[in-house]
Amino acid sequence: MPIKYHICFTQEEQENLKSIIVSKKTAQHKRTHAQILLALDENGAALSEEEAANVCVTSTNTVRRVRKRCVEEGLDIAVESKFSSKGRKPSLDGEQQAHLVALACSAPPEGRSKWTLQLLADKLIELNVVETVSNSTLCRELKKTK
Repeated sequence: MPIKYHICFTQEEQENLKSIIVSKKTAQHKRTHAQILLALDENGAALSEEEAANVCVTSTNTVRRVRKRCVEEGLDIAVESKFSSKGRKPSLDGEQQAHLVALACSAPPEGRSKWTLQLLADKLIELNVVETVSNSTLCRELKKTK
Protein backbone atom coordinates (compact mmCIF):
# COMPACT_ATOMS: atom_id res chain seq x y z
CA MET A 1 0.00 0.00 0.00
CA PRO A 2 1.50 3.39 -0.97
CA ILE A 3 2.32 5.78 1.84
CA LYS A 4 -0.06 8.73 1.91
CA TYR A 5 1.58 10.66 4.77
CA HIS A 6 5.35 11.13 4.64
CA ILE A 7 7.29 12.04 7.77
CA CYS A 8 10.70 13.74 7.69
CA PHE A 9 12.04 15.19 10.95
CA THR A 10 14.87 17.64 11.49
CA GLN A 11 17.76 16.69 13.75
CA GLU A 12 16.27 18.83 16.53
CA GLU A 13 12.87 17.10 16.28
CA GLN A 14 14.57 13.69 16.36
CA GLU A 15 16.46 14.66 19.52
CA ASN A 16 13.22 15.89 21.10
CA LEU A 17 11.52 12.56 20.36
CA LYS A 18 14.49 10.62 21.75
CA SER A 19 14.37 12.65 24.98
CA ILE A 20 10.68 11.81 25.35
CA ILE A 21 11.46 8.11 24.96
CA VAL A 22 14.20 8.01 27.61
CA SER A 23 12.36 10.21 30.14
CA LYS A 24 11.05 8.17 33.06
CA LYS A 25 8.28 10.66 33.84
CA THR A 26 6.65 10.44 30.42
CA ALA A 27 3.27 8.73 29.98
CA GLN A 28 3.43 5.40 28.18
CA HIS A 29 1.27 6.49 25.23
CA LYS A 30 3.54 9.50 24.65
CA ARG A 31 6.62 7.27 24.71
CA THR A 32 4.98 4.83 22.28
CA HIS A 33 3.94 7.62 19.92
CA ALA A 34 7.47 9.05 19.94
CA GLN A 35 8.90 5.58 19.17
CA ILE A 36 6.43 5.14 16.31
CA LEU A 37 7.30 8.51 14.80
CA LEU A 38 11.05 7.86 15.02
CA ALA A 39 10.56 4.47 13.37
CA LEU A 40 8.60 6.04 10.52
CA ASP A 41 10.98 9.00 10.00
CA GLU A 42 12.28 8.97 6.43
CA ASN A 43 15.49 10.71 7.58
CA GLY A 44 16.09 7.88 10.05
CA ALA A 45 14.89 4.28 10.29
CA ALA A 46 12.07 4.62 7.69
CA LEU A 47 10.39 1.36 8.66
CA SER A 48 7.12 0.22 7.12
CA GLU A 49 3.95 0.53 9.20
CA GLU A 50 3.94 -3.19 9.94
CA GLU A 51 7.61 -3.19 11.01
CA ALA A 52 7.05 -0.11 13.18
CA ALA A 53 4.05 -1.78 14.82
CA ASN A 54 6.15 -4.87 15.62
CA VAL A 55 9.06 -2.84 16.98
CA CYS A 56 6.83 -0.61 19.11
CA VAL A 57 4.57 -3.50 20.20
CA THR A 58 1.38 -1.85 19.00
CA SER A 59 -1.15 -2.25 16.22
CA THR A 60 -0.76 -1.05 12.65
CA ASN A 61 -3.92 1.03 13.14
CA THR A 62 -2.20 2.95 15.92
CA VAL A 63 0.82 3.50 13.68
CA ARG A 64 -1.39 4.80 10.86
CA ARG A 65 -3.34 7.05 13.24
CA VAL A 66 -0.18 8.57 14.76
CA ARG A 67 1.37 9.10 11.32
CA LYS A 68 -1.77 10.84 10.02
CA ARG A 69 -2.10 13.00 13.14
CA CYS A 70 1.55 14.06 12.90
CA VAL A 71 1.13 15.22 9.30
CA GLU A 72 -2.29 16.84 9.71
CA GLU A 73 -2.11 18.29 13.23
CA GLY A 74 1.60 18.53 14.01
CA LEU A 75 4.29 16.73 15.95
CA ASP A 76 3.24 17.98 19.39
CA ILE A 77 -0.37 16.83 19.02
CA ALA A 78 0.73 13.45 17.63
CA VAL A 79 2.97 12.79 20.63
CA GLU A 80 1.07 14.46 23.46
CA SER A 81 -2.52 13.47 22.77
CA LYS A 82 -4.22 10.11 22.83
CA PHE A 83 -7.17 11.61 21.00
CA SER A 84 -7.46 13.88 18.01
CA SER A 85 -7.96 17.56 18.69
CA LYS A 86 -10.29 17.86 15.73
CA GLY A 87 -13.12 15.87 17.23
CA ARG A 88 -16.72 16.52 16.48
CA LYS A 89 -18.12 20.02 16.41
CA PRO A 90 -20.63 20.69 19.23
CA SER A 91 -24.26 20.43 18.15
CA LEU A 92 -25.20 23.71 19.82
CA ASP A 93 -22.91 26.65 20.48
CA GLY A 94 -23.10 28.74 23.65
CA GLU A 95 -25.66 31.20 22.32
CA GLN A 96 -27.92 28.42 21.08
CA GLN A 97 -27.63 26.65 24.45
CA ALA A 98 -28.64 29.88 26.19
CA HIS A 99 -31.72 30.17 23.95
CA LEU A 100 -32.63 26.57 24.72
CA VAL A 101 -32.35 27.03 28.49
CA ALA A 102 -34.27 30.31 28.42
CA LEU A 103 -37.01 28.70 26.37
CA ALA A 104 -37.19 25.62 28.60
CA CYS A 105 -37.47 27.85 31.70
CA SER A 106 -40.21 29.99 30.18
CA ALA A 107 -43.91 29.24 30.35
CA PRO A 108 -45.00 26.39 28.06
CA PRO A 109 -47.25 27.06 25.07
CA GLU A 110 -50.94 27.60 25.71
CA GLY A 111 -52.81 24.37 26.23
CA ARG A 112 -49.69 22.58 27.51
CA SER A 113 -48.65 21.98 31.11
CA LYS A 114 -44.94 21.67 30.30
CA TRP A 115 -42.41 21.73 27.46
CA THR A 116 -41.69 18.49 25.62
CA LEU A 117 -38.45 17.93 23.73
CA GLN A 118 -40.32 17.99 20.44
CA LEU A 119 -42.03 21.28 21.34
CA LEU A 120 -38.63 22.78 22.25
CA ALA A 121 -37.10 21.56 19.00
CA ASP A 122 -39.96 22.96 16.94
CA LYS A 123 -39.83 26.33 18.73
CA LEU A 124 -36.03 26.64 18.30
CA ILE A 125 -36.40 25.98 14.58
CA GLU A 126 -39.33 28.41 14.37
CA LEU A 127 -37.26 31.14 16.08
CA ASN A 128 -34.35 30.47 13.65
CA VAL A 129 -32.02 29.61 16.51
CA VAL A 130 -31.04 26.36 14.74
CA GLU A 131 -31.79 24.85 11.35
CA THR A 132 -32.35 21.34 12.69
CA VAL A 133 -31.93 19.70 16.08
CA SER A 134 -32.75 16.27 17.45
CA ASN A 135 -34.59 15.45 20.64
CA SER A 136 -31.56 13.57 21.96
CA THR A 137 -29.37 16.65 21.46
CA LEU A 138 -31.82 18.78 23.41
CA CYS A 139 -32.02 16.15 26.16
CA ARG A 140 -28.22 16.03 26.42
CA GLU A 141 -27.91 19.83 26.48
CA LEU A 142 -30.63 20.26 29.10
CA LYS A 143 -29.08 17.53 31.23
CA LYS A 144 -25.88 19.62 31.42
CA THR A 145 -27.80 22.48 33.09
CA LYS A 146 -29.07 20.44 36.04
